[in-house]
Amino acid sequence: MRSLFALTAAALTVALAAPASAQPLPLVGTNWTLTGLTDNGKVVSPGQAAPRPTLRLEGTAASGSTSCNTYRANFATRGDILRFTALSTTRRACPDRIDGLEERFVNLMRGVSRFNVQGKTLTLFSGKTDQLIFTAGIGATLPTVPSGTLGSSMTTLKGNWFVTRVVAGGRDVALPAQASFTFAPEGTGFALSGTAGCNRAVGRVTASASAVTFGPLATTRMLCEAPRMAQETALLKALSGTLAAQFSGSTVVLTGPAGTVTLSRLAGAGAGTTQPPAATTPYTLRQVNGQAAPTTLKPVTLTLEEGRVGGNDGCNSYRGSYQMEGNQLVLTSPLASTMMACPDGENSPLVSVLGQRPTLTVQGAILTLKTDDVTLTFKR
Repeated sequence: MRSLFALTAAALTVALAAPASAQPLPLVGTNWTLTGLTDNGKVVSPGQAAPRPTLRLEGTAASGSTSCNTYRANFATRGDILRFTALSTTRRACPDRIDGLEERFVNLMRGVSRFNVQGKTLTLFSGKTDQLIFTAGIGATLPTVPSGTLGSSMTTLKGNWFVTRVVAGGRDVALPAQASFTFAPEGTGFALSGTAGCNRAVGRVTASASAVTFGPLATTRMLCEAPRMAQETALLKALSGTLAAQFSGSTVVLTGPAGTVTLSRLAGAGAGTTQPPAATTPYTLRQVNGQAAPTTLKPVTLTLEEGRVGGNDGCNSYRGSYQMEGNQLVLTSPLASTMMACPDGENSPLVSVLGQRPTLTVQGAILTLKTDDVTLTFKR
């Protein structure tokens, strides 16, 4: 008997076709958002305080959010049968209010065996009695602001931001370490992740035209040098509750009872990065460890745009997602790649370097990725 995961693309297409009279949305290619799941034998809705898990099936790949972390898996279907391979997830620390939902969601997804689509509702059946219920069309709504309120180059918090100034008690707080945050659209707000100078932090953020509201931030518990801990304590205290937001070009100033925080698309001088990568502009590899880049079948390229990374490794194209933690580029999903047969010796070290949390430096048209062993220099 053929393995379920050996189904051809044609068989998948036939299996997913639905009667025209019912007109259900397609299982594949639709953004699904969780609206209910089984808990102690009853179907309940996720709490309002937690971002809702999501699911998207494309080709034979499944991906989405667990409400805190992102996940990927492969899937196959035949008739109303649906199977997922093991879910691969990121490992971010999650706020207490999310942990229970995330664990329940992941456990139920592992046991999915059947599906049913009725109109805009997708039901996944897990085990003997459990269910996950999704609704289509509840996508990420980006908080926007009226024209004239923000700088012309920016309308949301979406993307990567660097902390360039913190004021507490009327005095500037020393910033010995580069702190940065990524705001990823999720539900009706943003999932926040990043580093406060020592520890990683995650949480939930909502925004309006003139205010940004931070939910409780969960952090790791590392102990760093006293100056870095002082920076982190002041920063996290300032990023609490609802803060007045003043946008100006590529900078936003957040002001609240505990202080003022300035975020910028540009990294502070201390991080060694003078400007962020130019969006949508590909960088081409020029040097490896100071020597001319080896000849490859195709140019080795890198593009960084709003949390997405992609390009070509010299033979195959690749893509994934990332966030900045200080001046380190950190992948938040496994890189997906085409599978062309490549000539021997024509693979660049780029994909390997991206997986090693490289230090990213941009100066003018030059972008550098550096690990302990490899330095890659790109130019656009």
